[in-house]
Amino acid sequence: MSMMQELKLYDPTRKPCNWTDLIHPGQHVVFHRDVQSDIEKKPDGHFLTPGEDSTCLIFDSLAEAETYCEAKVEQISNLRCDIYDQSGKSKPPMLTYVNKAHLKSPQKYAYWGWVLVASGLLCFWIEWHWNGTIIPMVVGINLVFGGLRLAYWSKGVEKRRSTRER
Repeated sequence: MSMMQELKLYDPTRKPCNWTDLIHPGQHVVFHRDVQSDIEKKPDGHFLTPGEDSTCLIFDSLAEAETYCEAKVEQISNLRCDIYDQSGKSKPPMLTYVNKAHLKSPQKYAYWGWVLVASGLLCFWIEWHWNGTIIPMVVGINLVFGGLRLAYWSKGVEKRRSTRER
């Protein structure tokens, strides 16, 4: 029987007070955030009201947490679900689920990064060919650095899922 439990992150009347002390090995925790702003949200997709307690959802297995997150991001398109194991937020999320509309392709970053680098090299050739104009050199340097930055970002795009990978 699957079980999901909503839990306040901090409750001074509870023993233990902190949520991390209540998670057992094998359990997984889901946090809800806004895709664009990274601001905490409630499971229903609404922002917390002032003074409202932060919560998380605890699942007995990773499969249950994934099934929940899959359905939730399809239901609420601007919601992001982050899944953590029993160690909590001391590590990055194990998995992040977003709606398909918000998936960013790392290949797109790499492609445009290398296009910018090639354009920068073209500017260097123009500078060498025309001797003495500084503008192509300045533009070329900026294009190369911008392109390398995009290529670097393509390697670090966080793993996001919109549907469970089988």
